[in-house]
Amino acid sequence: MRTVLLPVDFSDDNHLILAFAKGLPALGVRHVVLGHVVEVSGLEGPLIARKVDEARELLRDHAAGLEAAGLGVEVQVVTGDPVEELNALATETHVDAAVYGSHAKSVAGQLFVGSVSDRLMREATIPHLVVRFDLLRNLEDPASLLRHFGEKIVLPTDFSLSAAHAFSLAIELAPGAIKHLTLLHAVDPALTGDKQRKAEEGAEFHLKNLQAMCTQKKVASSVSIRHDAPVHAVLDEIGDRRATGVIVGTRGRNAVQEVLMGSVSMTLMRQASCPVLIVP
Repeated sequence: MRTVLLPVDFSDDNHLILAFAKGLPALGVRHVVLGHVVEVSGLEGPLIARKVDEARELLRDHAAGLEAAGLGVEVQVVTGDPVEELNALATETHVDAAVYGSHAKSVAGQLFVGSVSDRLMREATIPHLVVRFDLLRNLEDPASLLRHFGEKIVLPTDFSLSAAHAFSLAIELAPGAIKHLTLLHAVDPALTGDKQRKAEEGAEFHLKNLQAMCTQKKVASSVSIRHDAPVHAVLDEIGDRRATGVIVGTRGRNAVQEVLMGSVSMTLMRQASCPVLIVP
């Protein structure tokens, strides 16, 4: 994860996500694309051009703080639909992930309200690193959340391809970025008897294989099996471990799990007490 897209909407919370982003070098990030979308519906050419120029100047001002943190910064201003243009910008600039803040009920300021946040998650083709703004407001140094992100990571897995992508990203982060990784699996609490035993044995087998891969990458790890709904299992694990970060996939092995994992990632985005790296 070397290059990230940082959408900026010039809202009141802008300074918080910019301060947070100064900690990105701890994860191996070296380059940031500062992006802004100018919505042009109903506007004429001269006004559009002026808004684009104003946005570009503001982004250049914002770039100074990130550059002082050791990051290379590229400024991009585009026009159109926020979700479509941000996804297109991510593709064109070949970023490895997007970074933004979230409120309790929606994502990142006016760019990410209501259905827009849902669209961003559904259409995401790259990982999204998300942090709640209320966590940032309570910190003197918001960047510290990223500097400590890898100290105690919780990684939920249902052993799907998406979960495998999340695991691969975790162990391939910059050397030393992750100090400890907890591999979590939630067993359906409705299972009993033989079905419960088989589910537990299968989970233990898969988790031990993942642990062996962690050992090869020199990443300290442990496993946890909880009998609960996935979202409750993850939130409880975060609380019990005092986790500093979560890395989670968004897509399950079938249609039901697709909905389930998508719901888990959206809930974590809005409720987790630490930054969440969401991997499609």
